[in-house]
Amino acid sequence: MAIKAWALKHPVAAYIALTLGWSWIVWLPLFFIAEPGRIFEGAPSPAVLSLMFAGLLGPALAGAGLTAFLYGRRGLAALGARLRDARAGWWWLALLVIPLTYALLPLLRWMAGHPVDAGAMLARLGPALAIGIFAGLAEEPGWRGFLLPHLLKRRPPLVAALLVGLVWGGLWHGYANYFGLGDRGWAFMPLNLLQGLGLLTAWSLILTRVYQHTRGSLLLSILMHVSISFSAFVTGLTYRSLGDELTWTAIQVGLAWLVALGFWLATRPAAAAQATPVPGPAG
Repeated sequence: MAIKAWALKHPVAAYIALTLGWSWIVWLPLFFIAEPGRIFEGAPSPAVLSLMFAGLLGPALAGAGLTAFLYGRRGLAALGARLRDARAGWWWLALLVIPLTYALLPLLRWMAGHPVDAGAMLARLGPALAIGIFAGLAEEPGWRGFLLPHLLKRRPPLVAALLVGLVWGGLWHGYANYFGLGDRGWAFMPLNLLQGLGLLTAWSLILTRVYQHTRGSLLLSILMHVSISFSAFVTGLTYRSLGDELTWTAIQVGLAWLVALGFWLATRPAAAAQATPVPGPAG
């Protein structure tokens, strides 16, 4: 088949096209039925919720679907083995890195004299965990299940991590962020770049290093993603003005990059650990 031959030759392009195509098309009706920036306020309608969650499945559907299409049962078995691989040793502690980094922002806000509603954060723990689990399962079979290992076949780890951040945070989340930030007017674009491309690319560095040290464990990748979504939702703050929000979001991104770069430099794997699995028999 010509399509399969093309996808085998260009698996990264095929994955990006399928992921963005699915999610962007599914989310398109939200522009007409959901108020931008207010989608998490009150109780969203069943139609809004259905479209939101269906669109979130894009990365997993593309990752698992392409694995089955290109590599068959052996590819799916390899993906399943990575999902069950819990042999991470001390790397389980990496699950604390991103939540602790997120926690720095409300701490710094409090130290600077700004009000921080700890009660509101505690009230969000349950919903945040549910959102985090769904996001991890819906996204990681694509980002670290398919895209990253295929990029690592031809790119150095740093380049691969940055490219995943570009697609994940810049393109995919950049589109989705409109529904959460679309009421910010002129500030939407800089906030979108900071929260999407800036923040998630920093996290991509950390997840790539963990991936390299755990034989591409998809289980740990999913749990790392849960920690990102959970922490972002719990530590979300209310700001006095758009300028205040931009300033503190930039501080948050700066902290994330300091932590990510430090983590990247401190956890350089041995040469033997550079080889990472690719879904399917081609790996």
